[in-house]
Amino acid sequence: MSLSNDNVVLVTAGYDRTIRFWHANTAVVYRTIMHEDSPTNCLAIHPQKTLLAAGSYQHIKMYDLMSNNPNPVMKLDQLQKNIVTLGFSDDKHFMFSGGEDHCVRIWDMRAAKTKAHRQMSFPAAVNCVTLHPNQTELLVGDQDGTIFRWDLTNEKIDTWQKCERYIIDANNPSAIRSTSINRDASMMAAVTSNGDCQIWSMTGFSPQMRVIPRKNFPAHNRYGLKCLFSPDMTLLATTSADGTAKIWRTSDLACLYELKHDRLQNWVWDCAFTSDSVFLLTVCSDGKARLWSTETGNVAKEYIGHQKPVTCLAFDDRTFR
Repeated sequence: MSLSNDNVVLVTAGYDRTIRFWHANTAVVYRTIMHEDSPTNCLAIHPQKTLLAAGSYQHIKMYDLMSNNPNPVMKLDQLQKNIVTLGFSDDKHFMFSGGEDHCVRIWDMRAAKTKAHRQMSFPAAVNCVTLHPNQTELLVGDQDGTIFRWDLTNEKIDTWQKCERYIIDANNPSAIRSTSINRDASMMAAVTSNGDCQIWSMTGFSPQMRVIPRKNFPAHNRYGLKCLFSPDMTLLATTSADGTAKIWRTSDLACLYELKHDRLQNWVWDCAFTSDSVFLLTVCSDGKARLWSTETGNVAKEYIGHQKPVTCLAFDDRTFR
């Protein structure tokens, strides 16, 4: 993986109401978009690298990645509260979003419509949505501590009551902050607001898929924010309000590195692996993005430019999608 490749897209955003595009190898900003309505909560890059989706308070805005146009080419409005999670299907057919209005929406990318193609309401605020590698199921994590599995191919599943559910601790529930499924769909992870990480083994295919609890362990001593499997499936990254990101070995869930930022009171909000799993990118409340070596645990590069906390990033260095 070469960070100098023109194919690499690295975007960060946060509280300073700017979206910044970086040359990943030189840590130089080459484009800045003013996102003045509200801070940006989440970013997602279209699989063809033609569009950037930015979620914020009551808005999803789509920006053109093929030009320097500072204005959104599409606005998805009439939304309630904060949009906190976004993603695209690999086949480019749809985008999904979730937010504090308890709703997950499916947007048809083949039709230029500003109304969701499908949607489902959940009993609590939605904190995260993960698309299963089979591209037909969504894992929805909510503020009440439940993960719902929504099979998009089953038209009979039209309410959250019909979704399969996974609860980490029914006696002491804590918010599901992030979920991740590894590439071959053999393992799922979730981090919670109390800093715990739950690992499940996954076997079989929908609707006979089995999700079996494997291990629950304290990953951080404060609020968990993000978990993510590496593309090669050997690593799991977690980030937290305790000012650290951690890299875990998936074979035995041993902690390989604790990635400490300048001040521990700074939240580490988001992360992304490079496609070869050699580096991990993080963004932090100190206004910086960082590139860490997963082989040494050291900082390889810092991206300095934001004036306030950076809360989300989008990264894609793959040549073919």
